[in-house]
Amino acid sequence: MRKIVYSRPDGGVSVVSVPFDTDEAIETARARLPADAIDPRIVDESAVPADRTFRNAWKQAGTTIEHDMPKARDLQEQRIKDAQRLKIRDILEREALGDNVASEKASLRAVNPRALVDAAQTPDELKAVWPIILN
Repeated sequence: MRKIVYSRPDGGVSVVSVPFDTDEAIETARARLPADAIDPRIVDESAVPADRTFRNAWKQAGTTIEHDMPKARDLQEQRIKDAQRLKIRDILEREALGDNVASEKASLRAVNPRALVDAAQTPDELKAVWPIILN
């Protein structure tokens, strides 16, 4: 099955699925692309990553889609920070109820999301970066 991929002015990548894999359907879909579509290409669906974890870090490289690792690291860092905030809120609620959570708070504060994500070189390595304390 073929798809149309193009870059957007905001730096993202859009993927257009065509309902029928015919030349006519492809050309009809291509004609309906936004005027600001950059470098639209017809690609095989295998060029589109199946794993959408870092979808907002995709970049078009001709007829393939690659991950922009600095953007992917930023996304994973933000996910870790968001999970930290939720965990801290939970700890503070338990602390207000009288639980002793001092060691848990200290362990959570010791997590450095930027240091964790900077070590990852591939999207798979980056996905594996998740502090155990946040589970």
